[in-house]
Amino acid sequence: MPRNSLIRRLFLPCAALFALAVISLPESAVAKTATEERDEFFKSGPVLNLEFTLEKKEYESLQREPRKYVKATLKEGDKVIKDVGIHLKGAAGSFRGIDDKPGLTINVDKFVKGQRYRGMEKFHFSNCVQDGSYISELFAGELFRAAGVPASRMAHAIITINGKKKGLFALKEGYDDGFLKMHFGTDDGNLYDGGFLKDLDQPLEVLSSSGDVEPQTELKALMAVTREQNPKLRFEKFSKLLDMEKFISFLVIETFIWDWDGYPMNRNNYRIYHEPKKDKIIFLPSGMDQTFGEPGNTIFPNFQGVIARSVIETPQGKAAYIARMTELNNTILKPELLLKRLDELEAKVQPALLSIDMGAGRDYKNQVNRLREGVKTRNRAFTEQLGKIKK
Repeated sequence: MPRNSLIRRLFLPCAALFALAVISLPESAVAKTATEERDEFFKSGPVLNLEFTLEKKEYESLQREPRKYVKATLKEGDKVIKDVGIHLKGAAGSFRGIDDKPGLTINVDKFVKGQRYRGMEKFHFSNCVQDGSYISELFAGELFRAAGVPASRMAHAIITINGKKKGLFALKEGYDDGFLKMHFGTDDGNLYDGGFLKDLDQPLEVLSSSGDVEPQTELKALMAVTREQNPKLRFEKFSKLLDMEKFISFLVIETFIWDWDGYPMNRNNYRIYHEPKKDKIIFLPSGMDQTFGEPGNTIFPNFQGVIARSVIETPQGKAAYIARMTELNNTILKPELLLKRLDELEAKVQPALLSIDMGAGRDYKNQVNRLREGVKTRNRAFTEQLGKIKK
C-alpha cells in the first residue's frame, strides 16, 4: 500500500473521533458570556452562602465612611474573588452600620477592571429590615418586567463578614453596563440616580454617561414640558421625550403595588435612563421594599412626582393609564397567578431563613401572607374602581 494511503487510513478515523469529541463537549465546558452567566444565575435563583473578608483598616474605614468603597475578598464555596469594591447602602429607615446587618453595594470591577461575579460587575444586598418577607422587591420587579418596564432581578444569600454571620439578604442586580445592554442594546445613554426626595427640577446624580447628549439637558427639556398649559400639546410634547408606553406601565405597576416611597407618590427610589437610539427617557423602579401598605386605596393616588402628575392630568395620559390598567388587571395582575408565585417564593426562602433564625422562619408565612392579602385586596380595588369608570 502506498505510504500516503496508509497515512490517510490511519489519520482520518482519528480526525473524525476528534471532531465528534468537540461536538459532544458538555455545555459546562463551553465558556459562557457574562450575559448568559447572569441570566442562568437569576433563572435558577439559588440561596447562596457568601463570605466577605476585610482587612482591619478597610473595616474601620467603613465604620467611619460607610459610603466610601474599600477592598474586600468575596468567597463562595471554593470560588474566591479578591479586591472587590464594597460600601454600605441604605436610607433613613434601612441603613445599618457594618457591625450590625448592613445593606451592601458590591462593585466587582471597581479595583480590578473587567472582573465579574456571576456575570455581574455591580450588585447590591438589601438587609430587608423593613421587609420581613424578603421578597417584596423581587415580586414587584417581576411585575414591572412582565409589564415591559426594565427592573432588577433578585436572588438571596446568607452573608458572613469577617467570620460573623449577618443573616439572610436579598441580592439585587445592579443597574450596570450589562443591565443596560441587555434591556436597551447599549450602555451609552445617560443613567441617573433620582436620589432622596428629589425631582427633575434639581440636577440628578449621573451614574454613567458615554456618547450621549450633555447630561441633564434631556431632563431639563422634559421638565420644561410640565409648564405647557395646553393639556393636549403637553401630552404630545411628553410623548416625544418619554417612552410613553413604558412610563404609563410604570405608573400602573407602582399604583398596583402601592409603592408609596417610589417616584410617582414620593419622588424617591428611582433611576432614569436616556436611551440614545430612540432618544427617549425611561423611568426605572428601585427600592420597593415597602409595598401593599394601603391595598384598598384609590387607583388615582396623589402623585407627587411632577412628571407623573403632569402626564395623568392630561386627558390622553389619563385615558392611556386607565386602558393600560384594565389590560394588565386582566392579564398579569390576576390573583391566581400572583398567589401561585408567592407560594413558590415562600417555599424557596423559608428553609434558608429557618436555618439561621428559627423564630423568623416560623413566622415567615405570616410575612408572606401580608403580600397575599395585599394582592387580593388590590385586585378588588382595581376591578371595582375600573368598573365604576366604565359605567
